[in-house]
Amino acid sequence: MSNAVVMTGFGGPEVLRWSPVATPEPGPGQIRIKVAAAGISPTDLPLRSGLLKAFALPAVPVLGFEVAGTVDALGPGTAGVAVGDEVAAFLLGLGGYAEHVLASIWTPKPASVSWADAAALPSSAEAAVRTLDELAVPAGGTLLVFGGGGAVGVVATQLALARGIKVLSVVGAHDEALALELGATPVRYGPGVTARVRELGDVDAVLDAAGKGVLADAVELTGDPGRVVTLSDPAAGDFGVRLSGPDAAKAPAALEEVMTLLAKGKLRLRAHRELPMADAAEAHRLLEAGGVRERLVLMAG
Repeated sequence: MSNAVVMTGFGGPEVLRWSPVATPEPGPGQIRIKVAAAGISPTDLPLRSGLLKAFALPAVPVLGFEVAGTVDALGPGTAGVAVGDEVAAFLLGLGGYAEHVLASIWTPKPASVSWADAAALPSSAEAAVRTLDELAVPAGGTLLVFGGGGAVGVVATQLALARGIKVLSVVGAHDEALALELGATPVRYGPGVTARVRELGDVDAVLDAAGKGVLADAVELTGDPGRVVTLSDPAAGDFGVRLSGPDAAKAPAALEEVMTLLAKGKLRLRAHRELPMADAAEAHRLLEAGGVRERLVLMAG
């Protein structure tokens, strides 16, 4: 047996319970990871509350799209990895808030990258690379990022700038300095945000990495819902906007690309705070209460 943070139903943070579960066995092409750290992604909260029921949950619901840990078992035919290897994994089937998890998409964890940083990377890396590819803003174009100070926004901003794209980063006052440090132009959230963006020029595309009711502004600024992508706003269909989901085929390359940049010191992640894995419910409470400035990472053992 093993332990995991099981979701006992849709609802508030109290539905998350640290409970014994069967230790999973890897199938063909899978690895089993003894988890050292698990990231909490923005999508985890609306999944738990039931706002994103379009995403299928496993029979024993355990949240978490991203982990880092040590490989402790291999499934049949699994190649290019060995028991004892340290990896970071992106979990299409969820399951990250656990002592053990199965993964089909992973990348090696360099020794220079901490467990917490490695666990905070996969979901943000995959989402940032995917949405930038979907929006296909050309070099010299302008990308507007709502939630530019969040985990995905920070990575997407840096990748976009490296592609020669100008980035306007919509942030709260506490993240204006961060946006500037990354090389973006900060735009303050709040009433009049569309006017403040227009003062800076035309926008070619919008990435909504916040998922907090900004789609009307995004469509107004682009004039075309096809030029807007959101990661988690359940109202996407009401605005004709794409609710972007993971791309399994492209995820391994995205993880490798961003992990390599991180290991070389060429990528900055949002600052994080570590909490024990069993305190996942408290982590969700902190995030929903607001005021948390760091990325929360759950640490095992």
